[in-house]
Amino acid sequence: MPSPFPRRALLALGALALTLAGAAHLASRRRPASERWGGPLRPAPLVSRGKPVASSPPGGAVLVDGAYRTGAVWCGGHPTPGAPAWVAIRVGRGPRRLLLSWSSSHNHDYDDVYYGAPADYRIETSSDSRDGADGHWRTVVQVTGNAVHARAHSFDFRGRRWVRLVVTGLPARVNPWGLFLDEVDLHDLSGGGDDVWLFLGDSITAEVFDRAPAHQPSFAEAIARAHPGYHPATLAAGLCNAHVEDLVRRIDPLLAQNPDVRVVAIGIGSNDNPPAPFRAGLAELVRRIRAAGRIPVLARVPFQTKYPFDYAAPLAAGVDQVTAEAGLLPGPDLYGWFRDHPERIADGLHPDDQGAVAVNRAWAEAVSPLYPP
Repeated sequence: MPSPFPRRALLALGALALTLAGAAHLASRRRPASERWGGPLRPAPLVSRGKPVASSPPGGAVLVDGAYRTGAVWCGGHPTPGAPAWVAIRVGRGPRRLLLSWSSSHNHDYDDVYYGAPADYRIETSSDSRDGADGHWRTVVQVTGNAVHARAHSFDFRGRRWVRLVVTGLPARVNPWGLFLDEVDLHDLSGGGDDVWLFLGDSITAEVFDRAPAHQPSFAEAIARAHPGYHPATLAAGLCNAHVEDLVRRIDPLLAQNPDVRVVAIGIGSNDNPPAPFRAGLAELVRRIRAAGRIPVLARVPFQTKYPFDYAAPLAAGVDQVTAEAGLLPGPDLYGWFRDHPERIADGLHPDDQGAVAVNRAWAEAVSPLYPP
């Protein structure tokens, strides 16, 4: 049956279709790389460093000095509801929303709390306090039964000037000296900032992301240097001897506990074998993180020297497979880096201090596409 359209019209329609298809392809290629991976992340500037501090007991100024996991910690004793320990930071006017993160970094695993992490605490804000102790205070966050050594909480700060962390209880099993905090960071989320990271993994994660002086520049500092205006909030959730199934089992409560986390950076596999169930567990972990609206990124399993054979190679290949199948931003190649630098492996498995710095740097370089050019 002859076409109802003249041949010239058909040719014109075909040319138009080709033009539109070409334009769409070109537009997709021109789309910023950050959008392909779930970005770009929005900045969450760090605004607490060097701010005026009041505390009871005294000594709270060390909490805003930028030094993590050092001997300079705030010792809060054994607080109770009737005699709490508190630290107040004068932020000043300006931010409309803040994220407060605290760390008790002398604990190793994320769920270690013996060395001074609080169990019961609240966060308060004030618009009229003059010294961090007087004035009217509004409770914006209340936590009971905390069981990890670092947390982050966001809250409204419109019209306020002071933030106060008030600790009212410690875990049932705690060191004889009581509360130890090494840093309290405040990030400005007024512009919708979501540059908040959870580093999830095994003992390597627990050690290299503790932000100790020997592990500087940390991931956050490396990002701040490479991307002006950015300074990520980070939580290190490493678990000694963890396997991928441990992370799958814990990921849902971890994400619920940390609702402000946007990116989950995963370093797992050094304790796993065989490769097939490892890949399946990794794929399930990625699925759950995405279902929660977060961005997963996987590091290639680091090369090891503790065995007479290449233990990590098939596991690193499994990371590659899951990354490709899920269309993820490729994470850092820790397998390749430590294979080329075995002298930076301290005990056949864990990085030495220079190796830890290299891991932080590799992560910052790998995830650069999540940030605007």
